[in-house]
Amino acid sequence: MPYVPPHLRGKQQDAASPSESSSTAARAPEGSSGFPRSGSYGTRLDNVSYGGRGEGGFSRQGSSGLPRSGSTQNFGDASRGYHRSGPAVEAVFANWQPTSRVQALSDENIQEIRQRLKVTVDVTEGEPKAAPPIESFQEMNLHPNILADIAHHKYETPTPIQAQGLPIALSGRDILGCAETGSGKTASFSIPMIQHCLNQPPLRPGDGPMALVLAPTRELAQQIEREVRAFSRSSSRNVRTSIVVGGVPMQEQRHDLRNGVEVVVATPGRFIDLLQQSYTNLSRVSYVVLDEADRMLDMGFEPQIKEVMNNLPPRHQTLLFSATMPKEIEELARAYLNKPVTVKIGAVSTPTANVAQRLEHAPEGQKLDILVALISSEVAAEASGGPPMPLTIVFVERKNRCDEVAAALQEDGIPANALHGGLGQFEREAALRDFAKGHIKVLVATDLASRGLDVKGIGHVINMDLPKTFEDYVHRIGRTGRAGTKGRATSLWNDRDSFLVAQIKQALAELEKGNGFAFATGKEARKEERQLAREFKWLKMTSQGMLQTGAGAVKVDDKYAHMATAAPAAAGSGVADAAWDD
Repeated sequence: MPYVPPHLRGKQQDAASPSESSSTAARAPEGSSGFPRSGSYGTRLDNVSYGGRGEGGFSRQGSSGLPRSGSTQNFGDASRGYHRSGPAVEAVFANWQPTSRVQALSDENIQEIRQRLKVTVDVTEGEPKAAPPIESFQEMNLHPNILADIAHHKYETPTPIQAQGLPIALSGRDILGCAETGSGKTASFSIPMIQHCLNQPPLRPGDGPMALVLAPTRELAQQIEREVRAFSRSSSRNVRTSIVVGGVPMQEQRHDLRNGVEVVVATPGRFIDLLQQSYTNLSRVSYVVLDEADRMLDMGFEPQIKEVMNNLPPRHQTLLFSATMPKEIEELARAYLNKPVTVKIGAVSTPTANVAQRLEHAPEGQKLDILVALISSEVAAEASGGPPMPLTIVFVERKNRCDEVAAALQEDGIPANALHGGLGQFEREAALRDFAKGHIKVLVATDLASRGLDVKGIGHVINMDLPKTFEDYVHRIGRTGRAGTKGRATSLWNDRDSFLVAQIKQALAELEKGNGFAFATGKEARKEERQLAREFKWLKMTSQGMLQTGAGAVKVDDKYAHMATAAPAAAGSGVADAAWDD
């Protein structure tokens, strides 16, 4: 059943039409995972290769286009706003080729470059080779406007994900990418997306966008939109961008969509709302990006993602990026990507390996004093010629506590801002802007900042209040130690946090042994955590001080007898390294 926004629920049955019923009935059968079986919506790449003798990268030939077949999908009807009436416009998939020097690289040369960049590429057996990595923007045969914008913003050398991801995307292949925020992946899908839009016939009145980027949070969507605009500055007349996110009035977004834009960057919920209200349509979408897909699933956007993907035109290219690779992401990729090229950048599935974690017992009434003393000591150390104080995020449980802690820090002479869902959009943007620029060094936030926030240089995460679940803890400390940098995490805990603290300690012990799966996230990890929580309620200490955990037992000190010890996540629980068979 299609996703229906809250304001339309209850009216769906009265408004249903025979065409909607037939559209729903025509959809591909679904398996137990809730995703359509097979990759019938994926891009056919039978005749695509990156080779060739030409130097040009702008051919508008349709010979290497991406026809899809085998799908019985009816991608919507006009009453629901999924496609416009009238003749369809065929998307153009340019026959992109790298320079002759890149084409002449031997397999040994390509492998040496990938090893140096710490890039792993996997292609489905029987499919064409993936385009080789290119370490110069000038050799990628990009549109002159894009090259001018790259030079304007002083981007000199592609990052690893850009060096490998750009050529694969430019060649028209679907991509399943595993790279964390901060690795430069936004440019790796934005630049090919702009070039793709420049190759398309102009929009007609009533047309929807040519490219769609879905992201989990409005903060991340705003970051993506800024980068897309940076690379489309010289092409702004031909590649217009609109951001569609919740938490702000719809009026400007409706105006942009009705006037026509080539690129939409959106959060799934707001985009579905405007789509179902017929302010835009999917008839021209031929380039789709699902960014931070694992977080979108974690946040419950699975129905909206399915609604969009099930109603796209038959010919489109899909790029899916995820910081981790749980089973749900693998299922999503199998459903909507056709024989994608999988690209992994470094050891992105274990960002917590770069974070030094410390647990400090603190009675509830003393937490604020301990926090102020901790941050004040770092401010004093910087003032006396010591290391500069790092950007610091302090996580708290409630919105009112967030304001109280920020005010207490300010009273002590420490510049701090609060960030929580009770603030207006302007206040949230101002707080993030001041923090990102270093005008303030401390951001006091709720879990609003635990997912999708990408601020470079965050060196310290402090959990003044620990979260309820282990997965939320992993997301919080993942704000630091990003893109290969080192970070710290300090957590204040008391007796109410005993179960979570036991899990953290056990996961840290497993991480020291080399088990990168101890900090797994996703539905499988949550399922295991719920099971452990149920066991925690009835597990008892034996007379020998051993805590029975089903398959085995763990020795527990008397002072920790009130804690249950969490078993580490199994290697097959679906995080990135397992997905790539490392």
